[in-house]
Amino acid sequence: MTGEEAIALVEQLLPQGRLTKVQEIVFLQSWAGQTYLDMAVESGYDPGYIKDIGSALWRSLSQVLGEKVTKNNLHGVLKRIAQQQKDTNASSVIMKEMFCRQGLNCTAYHFFLKMHL
Repeated sequence: MTGEEAIALVEQLLPQGRLTKVQEIVFLQSWAGQTYLDMAVESGYDPGYIKDIGSALWRSLSQVLGEKVTKNNLHGVLKRIAQQQKDTNASSVIMKEMFCRQGLNCTAYHFFLKMHL
C-alpha cells in the first residue's frame, strides 16, 4: 500500500473526509518513517505543532476504528483495514451472485447485507 492509497483509505474513514495540508504532510511523512522533528524541519512548521497535528490525527483514527492507532502501528492497522474491506467486498460479490442464481431480488440481497455485515 502506498502513502497515497493509505491517505485515500483514511479520508474514507474519517468523518471530516479530506485531510488538511498539514495533516497530509504529517501522515505521508509518518508513513515514510520520518520523525516529527524531521517533518518540522522539512515543512517549516514548529515541531510541537507537527506533533500535535499527528497526535490529533491518530486519536481521530483510533476513535473511528475502535483501536489505538499510533505513528508506529499505522502501517499494520491500515493494511489490515484495507484487507478487511477487500474481503468484505469479495464476500459481497459472492453473496450477490448466490442470491441471483437462486432468483432472489435485490431487496432480499440488500436485506441480507444489512443483517450480516
